[in-house]
Amino acid sequence: MNKSELIKSIATSANVSPSVVSKMFTAMQESIQNALTHGEKVSVRGFGTFAISDRAARRFYHPVKQESMMAPACRAVRFTPSAQIKEQLN
Repeated sequence: MNKSELIKSIATSANVSPSVVSKMFTAMQESIQNALTHGEKVSVRGFGTFAISDRAARRFYHPVKQESMMAPACRAVRFTPSAQIKEQLN
């Protein structure tokens, strides 16, 4: 399911126009991005938690160049689903 399909599904189930849902979805996305940029964790009860994860530099093998290289340290977004979602999947 992509973004537009998700928006249509929410609009149908909530009896709201897709344009309203799209604006709300964009506002939610911007709020989550802003919080993560400032190092905050975003928890949505019953859905999951978005957090920043620091990844250490690591060595990897480049098959084309046939040599070992270093991937720099970076930050990544991590999502942990809630217990309710985990139960439904299993």
